[in-house]
Amino acid sequence: MAKKNNNKITGELSQQSLDYLTLKKQPFAREILTEESFFNNQSLTKITDSLSHQIQFSDLLLLVEGSVGSGKTSLFRQFIQSDIANTKILSMQAEATDTLVQIQQKMSIHLQDLGDANHLEDNLKSLQMFDQTPLIIMDNTHVLSDTTLQELFRYQNQLKRENEINLKILLFANSGMIDTLQKITDIQTDQMYVQTMPELSPKQLDSYITHKLRCAGYSGEPLLESSDIQQLFKKANGTPLDIMNQTAPVIDKIVANKIKPPTAGWIKTLIIILILSVIIIGSYIIYTYLLNDRTNNALPADTAIFEPDSVKVNANTQEIIEPVINNETDIAEVINVLESDETDEISLDATQTGEPQTVHVETSTDDSVIMETTEADNINIKQESLQETVDEPVLEPEVVEEKTVEIIPEPIQEAVKPLNPALLQLNKMGLQDANWLNQQNSNNWALQILGAREPETLLKFARQNNLSADTAWYKTWLTSKPYYVLVHGNYINRDEARVAIAALPPKLRSLKPWVKSMKSIQQALK
Repeated sequence: MAKKNNNKITGELSQQSLDYLTLKKQPFAREILTEESFFNNQSLTKITDSLSHQIQFSDLLLLVEGSVGSGKTSLFRQFIQSDIANTKILSMQAEATDTLVQIQQKMSIHLQDLGDANHLEDNLKSLQMFDQTPLIIMDNTHVLSDTTLQELFRYQNQLKRENEINLKILLFANSGMIDTLQKITDIQTDQMYVQTMPELSPKQLDSYITHKLRCAGYSGEPLLESSDIQQLFKKANGTPLDIMNQTAPVIDKIVANKIKPPTAGWIKTLIIILILSVIIIGSYIIYTYLLNDRTNNALPADTAIFEPDSVKVNANTQEIIEPVINNETDIAEVINVLESDETDEISLDATQTGEPQTVHVETSTDDSVIMETTEADNINIKQESLQETVDEPVLEPEVVEEKTVEIIPEPIQEAVKPLNPALLQLNKMGLQDANWLNQQNSNNWALQILGAREPETLLKFARQNNLSADTAWYKTWLTSKPYYVLVHGNYINRDEARVAIAALPPKLRSLKPWVKSMKSIQQALK
């Protein structure tokens, strides 16, 4: 049961936090798992792919174990929804009171469409008519008694021996299950495939919390800082259950700080800082103003004064020539002269005609300048104005005749994808391919020694182990993605294939190859 703390279940947010974050439900509470609520990551994807591969291509006992709250049940619920080729999934939840008979009854529930529940063996055998292999997937296996576990594996061997039914088993259990099985059964380590639930890294922890909040309806900015994530990672054991229990109080504290105003002490400190800032900025502004005022008012004794009588205008450029400096003229007189409304007659040198001209410049209070020019100049200006007013002819836009061109698309030819270079190299080394496998007797058997996502992995392995014509490769599909497999030998029956494993080189034997029928290989090629 969940522990209680201050009348609130550990892992649940307070009502204040739920209201503030506008959540529709508790983000860290246990719930019915859906495809949207399942948190998937790269580690879990690898586990799912590996289990799917082992289910299809091996007869090993499959075991997934991990600590309490590590996400085994979530993975179990997600995995039983997968579609595994040629496999009939018989899923069940183990209970402490279960016996072999009760487990058989749970198996029969999944086979009701095949016949009477009292004829379990017949229903299991009829699955072969549909090219399906029965698979028991059991959660919470650690609660079963040792006696029930022993009877389950004895029943598995009995089905294979008496009815040729290959019943496969995948167990989900707490840590330590592998030790229990080695003590109470004769199953060896090389007959089991064990997966351990991974711990979440700090980055995955952050993604997990964000995912749970989004599923609860939160759409705001991230609540946790990087420092919060690091603290949670140190406190939690890397399991989802511990992370949820540790995260809830942290979020409650963050929300409380956002809602409640700062304490009085912080307000006083903030006011003092603001007052000091205003004083410092004000003092700086006053000091700067006084310094600039003193600089502007200071007038050295030898400052040059402009003499108004010496202002001249260049007749060519109509620019005012720099006045003559006279230190003896009073500043007030200069200002009075510049502001005067009287007309000054200034003599200009006409460099173009060689004759002096007289131009009257009137200086008014609105700073406008009026110039009198000769009559000849006025005539020239009028002539230039008349020339500018002549209307230019308007060009009519050229009419371009539009033509419609019908484009007929060429038929698209589907390109033939070339064979991967690594697979071509395998063929050059003498390895057989899918064509050879399809020509073999479907009653024969082979040894599967390797499966990989990339063809380059097969090529590297084949070169390291000097594989040749007694080995074949083929392409199949695993979880809707390409998967490449190496099989070795061509044996008349299953027993001959099993004996051949002992004759393999030590490096190949260390990979724990398993026997595989040619019929199943040929079906995978279709």
